[in-house]
Amino acid sequence: MAGAGAQPFVDNKIKQRKVLMFSKTYSPECKTVKSLLQEYNIAEKHFEVVEIEKRQDVNQIEDYFMILCLSDQREMPQLFVDGKYVGGEKEVLLMHASGQLKKVLQAAGAM
Repeated sequence: MAGAGAQPFVDNKIKQRKVLMFSKTYSPECKTVKSLLQEYNIAEKHFEVVEIEKRQDVNQIEDYFMILCLSDQREMPQLFVDGKYVGGEKEVLLMHASGQLKKVLQAAGAM
């Protein structure tokens, strides 16, 4: 089960930004999605990347993502737009290719 501090931390972060990505600095998947998101020129005040690997509760955060994202995967990145879970690397790349990611970011007022 998610740790007591992990769930409020994640929930509060998601509320603070229109576009929020949970990431690990060393992850090639995270680097791919970060560079992709940079192409969209998201306003800095609306966008944050949270690197979780240095946090003591990283395992609890990953556990909470499994609940929050209805996934059995613990990998990063996890992207949220306007408080809603968008997906990990695979979903974000598919949305980008179809043009759906731009629509979601525009609808959130992030661009």
